[in-house]
Amino acid sequence: MIKGNFAILATMLLSLASIAAASAEDQRYISIRNTDNVWVPGGICALQFRLDNGGGAQGFNKLAVTMRVKDKQGNILEEGVMDVEPFGDSDATRSQHAFLETSCNDEASSIEIVKATEETDGNEINLPLSTFDPQYYQPLAVSITK
Repeated sequence: MIKGNFAILATMLLSLASIAAASAEDQRYISIRNTDNVWVPGGICALQFRLDNGGGAQGFNKLAVTMRVKDKQGNILEEGVMDVEPFGDSDATRSQHAFLETSCNDEASSIEIVKATEETDGNEINLPLSTFDPQYYQPLAVSITK
């Protein structure tokens, strides 16, 4: 009887493990990095982001990504929604650039993703925040030869 119960338990655990592994493989991925900050007339700053799903995977439909701009103490300075056009259904379209418009604020030091939705069949579907892999990007310094 004990051997039978152990066999049933082992089978159940293996089944759960394979379901979890399959679910992890189905998890879509977006690498996101802030690549530039552009100041435009009227005190508006356009924060440029590059989103990349690595290519060869299932693409993303139009996204709406809610983000918070924070200061060094973690205080929220502003919240906005960045619209992202569809991307990632092939290696050629694996990345997309998008902009978040904010007020220019010298105190801004970080961005936090708080919500993301994907338009699917006319409906807004919440994406798990674990879909995003934030990347820290620091451009190379540019100088002029003397």
